[in-house]
Amino acid sequence: MANQQWQHSEFTVNGEQQAVAFLNLPLRQGAGEASVTLRNNGSAGVMWLEPGSLGFGTEQTWQASEFPAPNGAQDAVNFLNEPARQGAGEASVTLRNDGSAGLIWLEPGSLGDSTRQAWEVTEFSGGDAEQETVNFLNAAPRQGPGEASVTPRGNGTVGLVYLEPGSLGEGTEQTWQRKDFPGPNGAQAVLNFLNATPPQGHGEATCFVRNDGSAAVFYLEPGTG
Repeated sequence: MANQQWQHSEFTVNGEQQAVAFLNLPLRQGAGEASVTLRNNGSAGVMWLEPGSLGFGTEQTWQASEFPAPNGAQDAVNFLNEPARQGAGEASVTLRNDGSAGLIWLEPGSLGDSTRQAWEVTEFSGGDAEQETVNFLNAAPRQGPGEASVTPRGNGTVGLVYLEPGSLGEGTEQTWQRKDFPGPNGAQAVLNFLNATPPQGHGEATCFVRNDGSAAVFYLEPGTG
């Protein structure tokens, strides 16, 4: 959708449910138009494209679910792979330090009973885990828009949920990149970056806004927004 802008909002009390309620308000966000951070303290940060492409439609609805430690990441992936399965841009996952996971998703998923792609999860914990994540996403078959949800944690590790095989394959028309923005105004810095020309469009950014106000974004370049 043309003339969309990235926006940011914070929900401090019962953040997960407030975020879902917000995304379900007209003009409603569609696939690839929301990236959500579900924090340990119950708050939530939402980056979203406005206006949303679903408008007043009710064909899909945003939902939320929690998966407890220690296997939250794998349980979330198992859930996404159950019919009607979520497709590109239809899931935003937070993989927390304690092994739990929070999931926001669009229901019903567009993949339905198809098995042409599967959700997977992996972890990166080396000296530069964020760059290792970028290298992974840029390895063939490469993930395309909406096919990656990244959690860059404060301890330097990164959790990644992704659709495989990626739709970009061996193509090089777009490349995954990453940037970090320090607190306390990291979220606004991310918005300014994503809205700069050429802006990122549907599914071309997965964002994480930390408790200390810093933020990280993994994005496809050039953007098509």
